[in-house]
Amino acid sequence: MEGKAAKKSTRMRLLEAARVEIVIGNGDLDVANVAKRAGVSDGLTYYHFGNKAGLINAIVNEFYHDFDDKVAGVPFDGDTWKEREKARVHAMVSLFYDDPVAMIAATRLRTDPAFTKEEWQRNDRLEQLGARNIADAQRKGEIDETYNPLMLASMLLSGVMSGVRIALTTKPPLPVATAQQSVWGFVERAAGIKDIDL
Repeated sequence: MEGKAAKKSTRMRLLEAARVEIVIGNGDLDVANVAKRAGVSDGLTYYHFGNKAGLINAIVNEFYHDFDDKVAGVPFDGDTWKEREKARVHAMVSLFYDDPVAMIAATRLRTDPAFTKEEWQRNDRLEQLGARNIADAQRKGEIDETYNPLMLASMLLSGVMSGVRIALTTKPPLPVATAQQSVWGFVERAAGIKDIDL
């Protein structure tokens, strides 16, 4: 049996190999290829992740942990909602440009029936966080108070994700700074921010 440290090391090697393979496969992977790339047996892959769906789910969960650490859960600096959320949007766009798994995890894999429940829960959590954030800005007079906070949060999340997807899949991809500027411009206008940079 593997010791705890060896188990962790094997699991990490398998995850790294799976990240490479899922990019190569544009959202799909072969367990045998993952095991070969990680230098372990197929059996160890199943031991650590149960099956192919378990391995893919681990990749998705790892990405969203990173997303929370770098974007969703960060209390960005700024005196206003606009300043804080502009920094958040820029960080989000950068994450998607820097991590080749990001767009696969957030688009192709989120529609997989095997992950529907987790994806719904994850999206609901992000919408609720966004709604509280927006409601606070509305109380301070920074966002048009006629908007329903939850509805606006949901629309912004969908719009931002679509914008990043187009920016990345355009041939050639838009420069990251252009994507950041365009996505933030959409958020400003959609949120009815009263002090818009023209």
